[in-house]
Amino acid sequence: MQKFNKLKDLYSNHKGLVSDKWESYLTKYDDLFSSYSKQRINMLEIGVQNGGSLEIWAKYFSMADSIVGCDINPLCADIAFSNGAIRFVPGDINAAETLWAIRKHASTFDIVIDDGSHVSSDIVHTFATLFPLLADNGTYVIEDLHCSYWSRFEGGLTANTSAMAFLKKLVDIVNFEHWGIPGSRQDLLAPFDAAIKLGDDELAQIHSVSFSNSICIIKKKSIENNSLGKRWVVGEIEDVAPSTKANGTYSKPETQSTKTLVD
Repeated sequence: MQKFNKLKDLYSNHKGLVSDKWESYLTKYDDLFSSYSKQRINMLEIGVQNGGSLEIWAKYFSMADSIVGCDINPLCADIAFSNGAIRFVPGDINAAETLWAIRKHASTFDIVIDDGSHVSSDIVHTFATLFPLLADNGTYVIEDLHCSYWSRFEGGLTANTSAMAFLKKLVDIVNFEHWGIPGSRQDLLAPFDAAIKLGDDELAQIHSVSFSNSICIIKKKSIENNSLGKRWVVGEIEDVAPSTKANGTYSKPETQSTKTLVD
């Protein structure tokens, strides 16, 4: 039996302001956000266009404290929203005055969606600006990353400073404890000037980075939740790959899949 998709159902029956989303996004978002749908969350979406997505998000997150939209196009300020949870902030998201106006609605956000210009440098800059505002256990989504492969959006398959190149660096940051060489997380982002303002403690809160077609999903957790943790070894029988257990230590071939706890 096919799982009911509340978000896709809302889109199918929507009659108000126009929204433009790819179908695969709706499937992904319902999986990501269904647990939030009855919670008092704060959400921020960059890129309002005609305002329809904000209307639909307000229905999807029916208990939300605030659904905030931001767009650089001043015409968006004339959109009339009937749902009281929706707030609109005009301006460039990376301008100090715009950020100040957004923070009047919420100090942190559980969900941030970047559906803005899709220009690579803007994506990087926006992430550097907004990741500190993402709540612990929050989700940051970047849409329409196919633009990162196009030159007119400062992209290209082998472009060293495209948005995709930046996001791939974040995967390495998740695995920082295994680098085995001198350097900081911040050093890795040196080619991306805008991102350097993120300190190592902030970058250490990146818990996971995942991709699907044209979307990147970044999860944030407190630093203590992001290490590999202790190694677990259980059981007594090891006829295939004998190990050494002595004085609370354990060693074994790294290819062995046995789980292990080392004190």
